[in-house]
Amino acid sequence: MTMETTALPAGVPLPGSAQSAARPFDVLGKTYEDTYAHLPEQLAAIDWLLARLPARAKVMDIGSGTGRPTADRIAVHGHQVTGYDVSQTMVDLAHAQVPEARFELADVRELPDTPGQWDAITAFFPLLQMPRADLDATLARIAQWLTPGGLFVLATVPFDAEDEEIQWMGQTVRCTSYPAKTFGQLLRKAGLDVVHEQLSVFHPDFPGMGPEEHLFVYAVKPGGPAAPAHALTGPHPLPKVYRGPHELSEQGWLGMEVRFERQDIKLVVDELAANTRVLDVGGGTGAVVRELAARLESVTTVEPHAAREESMRPLTAHGVTVLPGHAERLPLPDAHFDAAVATWVLHYTDDPAAAVAEMARTVDRTHPEAKVVLVQGAPDNELIELWNRTCAHLIGEPLDHQGYLLDLAARVLAEHGFDDIAFTRARVDVVFPEEGPEAKAAAAAEVLADFWNTGHPRLGQLRQALLPALREHFAHGTDRFNDDAVMLTARPRTARQETRR
Repeated sequence: MTMETTALPAGVPLPGSAQSAARPFDVLGKTYEDTYAHLPEQLAAIDWLLARLPARAKVMDIGSGTGRPTADRIAVHGHQVTGYDVSQTMVDLAHAQVPEARFELADVRELPDTPGQWDAITAFFPLLQMPRADLDATLARIAQWLTPGGLFVLATVPFDAEDEEIQWMGQTVRCTSYPAKTFGQLLRKAGLDVVHEQLSVFHPDFPGMGPEEHLFVYAVKPGGPAAPAHALTGPHPLPKVYRGPHELSEQGWLGMEVRFERQDIKLVVDELAANTRVLDVGGGTGAVVRELAARLESVTTVEPHAAREESMRPLTAHGVTVLPGHAERLPLPDAHFDAAVATWVLHYTDDPAAAVAEMARTVDRTHPEAKVVLVQGAPDNELIELWNRTCAHLIGEPLDHQGYLLDLAARVLAEHGFDDIAFTRARVDVVFPEEGPEAKAAAAAEVLADFWNTGHPRLGQLRQALLPALREHFAHGTDRFNDDAVMLTARPRTARQETRR
């Protein structure tokens, strides 16, 4: 059998070659960074690495681009980053922008074998322009290059095609990929433990481009030491004990709720999209429950406060079951749901470990979509920092630490069989649209003091104590505070592996 071939015009690189892969990036240069450098999932993946890397770790960044954000964020923490890219334009930009790291013009397929030499390897979207045979071989070599306990983060665009011509950022590009589930299979075949797989949708801010589906996979090479806590459970070091519950004020919460711009609710609802029987713990004013009910077949919410329970009664017309009860003693049978969720609840409980254990008890771990989802504050949450700095000492309370609760929850969930744990950041803002910094500061002092400490005998002093920091904050032209959240998703690893088989 003979195969006819068509010669390419002179100067046109072969499909799948390094020259072909480099061409669109040589043209785009920094425009690529401007479009893609702020992917929340990529930043979360870098945080995951930074929380686990040993001191002065050796990190390989495949497809290092302009050096931002990956090499830049890792190198600034004192790690030894070497970036490889097929585009000379990208290498030159990276050298100029991230002098702390090394960058080389190289095709990953031609790098020498260095078994066990790298503490971590990152590959954010660089493997899309090589044939499947080369893609498979590259993933297998990456597994060999990692030291025992080494970390690998892969990001790609999943689809089932080889050498497909597409239009991307005004360039004609030939791309190859696999369905999402195949990448985890390839990494396991190469000997890595896959600890996180996440699909997300990105809307590039570039003319003519539509939404892109992205896949992020985290993997670990077996044999290394136990990993430290995730960066999103910080700031570190963690407190030794729980500070005790905050007082919940319905009046204070309602004053805050009208000022929220929340992205955490959509994140939670999307995470639970494949579930059918969901338990919501601490339904509150029903903001999350309403969105869940609009998407899912069955939602049950448990709320300890009588006024809040009563306010959610109208949701029964939309299929929601509303029950009185406490998180530490849920009035529900074992393994009754396929998912349980609690948003901004643990810091109001007397015993957060018991509350998390109760949530795990109510979920059927054999269900293929079994999961527990929790939302608490991010380590750089500006409102929590403001309360700790300004209010805690005035009322004689211990500092708030949301990361302690997330770390505690992760350990409890792992003990109850939900040991496949991932953390995702979610943007939440509290907005003060009043005219001028002084009006914003006055409104914020009133709202925040009431939210945190309604009815406290020193409430007036708390408002006055907040004003200097609030004036300084709003003097910079902003109208909001970062009240960012972290979503913890825990699944039973064994059940998921059995489902894949």
